[in-house]
Amino acid sequence: MTKKGFTLIETIIYLGLFSVISSLSIAVLYQIIGSYNQHRDRVEVDTEANFMMQKIQWAVTGAQTINQPALNATGSALSVNKFNYPQNPIVLDLGSRNLRISKGGGAPVFLGSGRVYLGQLVFEHLPAVQSAPDGVKVTLSVVSSDIERPIAASTTIQDIIYLRK
Repeated sequence: MTKKGFTLIETIIYLGLFSVISSLSIAVLYQIIGSYNQHRDRVEVDTEANFMMQKIQWAVTGAQTINQPALNATGSALSVNKFNYPQNPIVLDLGSRNLRISKGGGAPVFLGSGRVYLGQLVFEHLPAVQSAPDGVKVTLSVVSSDIERPIAASTTIQDIIYLRK
């Protein structure tokens, strides 16, 4: 008489193999989710940094004068007057770790989302040199504020924008 079925040893071996395969699958899934979140944070930081820099470039493009910071000085606020623009001055500054813009003395509006913050915002008023007009050197550092990780992604952008002649 032969008995069909699994012995206790075979069952323990199968359960061990199943738990090893399950553990490896969960670890791989966790890595995939972590990689996705890190990629999402990187894309979000880059997108926000580029958007903020484009807003700064818009403010300086067509500007006649730089009111703040003073010539050869740096600061976290930029005030410019644009040529034929009815809402002068345009002020960009750092408020609550986010970029703000105000036009014509109005209330400032935040430009960034709540998922990122500015680690650094520096405007440097550059003097006219030879044939180049006054300019502004901008240093903008954007950091992701992901709840799961203190600093998930960050980027720093520097640009020099010249006034029109």
